[in-house]
Amino acid sequence: MARLYFASFWAILLTGAIRKWLAPGTAILYLLQDVPIGAAYLYGLWKGLFDRGYLFLGIILLSTIILLQGLTQIVISGLDVFVAFVGFHNYLFYLPMLLVFPLCLTEKHRRDFVRCNLFVSIPMCLLAIVQALSPRSAFINQSTGGDAFGVPGADIARVTGTFNFVAFYNIWVGIAVALCMGEWLLPKARRAVSNQWLLLLCTFTVNLCHLVSASRGAIMLAGVGVLGGMVGAILLGSNRAMLAIGGICVLLPVAAGMTYVISPTEFNIVVDRFTGESRGESDLPDRVLQGLIGFATVPKFSLIGAGIGMGVDAAHLGDANAYNFTYDLSEQDTVRNVMELGTPVGLLYVLARLGFIYGMLFLSIRMVRKGTSPHLLPLSFVLLASTYQDLTRNATMTATQSMIGYAFILGAYYYPDAITNPNSGDGESLMRSA
Repeated sequence: MARLYFASFWAILLTGAIRKWLAPGTAILYLLQDVPIGAAYLYGLWKGLFDRGYLFLGIILLSTIILLQGLTQIVISGLDVFVAFVGFHNYLFYLPMLLVFPLCLTEKHRRDFVRCNLFVSIPMCLLAIVQALSPRSAFINQSTGGDAFGVPGADIARVTGTFNFVAFYNIWVGIAVALCMGEWLLPKARRAVSNQWLLLLCTFTVNLCHLVSASRGAIMLAGVGVLGGMVGAILLGSNRAMLAIGGICVLLPVAAGMTYVISPTEFNIVVDRFTGESRGESDLPDRVLQGLIGFATVPKFSLIGAGIGMGVDAAHLGDANAYNFTYDLSEQDTVRNVMELGTPVGLLYVLARLGFIYGMLFLSIRMVRKGTSPHLLPLSFVLLASTYQDLTRNATMTATQSMIGYAFILGAYYYPDAITNPNSGDGESLMRSA
């Protein structure tokens, strides 16, 4: 099961490269990560390795309600079956990841996962720098459709690393920064990356990854991860941890200066997008506000809804006039949820989702205060920000990344850190007891 967890992680990284550079426009490869995830479901059912608690009951109940609503939309409003199938996939396929993967994530596997993310940041940073230095039309900057994804109003490409879209890169870099903060919260003997100089290199590269991206989302998610690290240091009450996180905050302007050295034009454009100087004001506050409460204020009341799956690309097939409508429908993920599913079911889904992500935040706080895996707190901060905003619209990437992160948190709940000896081989006995 642990191998399938890591296979899902690597499939997410490779899918972007396969589609983006080797086979652009080949949509079927978008589902590559579904293969190890589906295999994990089958293995979990075969071996009986899945959570049977309240989380299981909640997922079953929510999935049943959404399935019934989707079938009602097909019968009453004539929703296209293929569009509905894509909607069911995006909403429901990735939820069981929370039931199977946490049961395999012992402390050893979580430490391996931390190392994987931090070590990947080194080549990802080099790739990001090359992308930032390359023209928007360069092959290395192309998107899945073959055209570079740029910054509005400028001929600058948004860095996406090996991912096929900047939103997926944002979540990866946010999670990587959070795990990096967790390493600095630990004493050296308990770190997954024990070499101090290597950890410093990873800290620099993972932060340069988001600063050079030309993406406000990547920078903001990374900032949320650093904020989670600060809160973790305060909860731990460790002067060493506070100094370490404080030192990172002091050095972040140095990394930002490196961004200016690499691409002054990109640096100035990103600053302008945050401040809105060229437009007289920034649109960021309005977008954040709509992302927070838009699901309750924007959609008009609808009992049936526009149809599950209508906000994803499947709805564009065969109807060119539908694009503007579906794009507006899907711009804010929680707004789209309510508009697709109808007001009663949509609000139920959104509130259940928000209840879960805030619950994971409070669970992380409790576990960190007990001395288990301080990575959980900055990670839960990042996942709250990313999952609140986007989960189902591009679920083949956003949901898989988010669920992998939440599986990490739940794994620490099932298998708390062996604080006395972090390298002990107790994983098998813990699995048997579970």
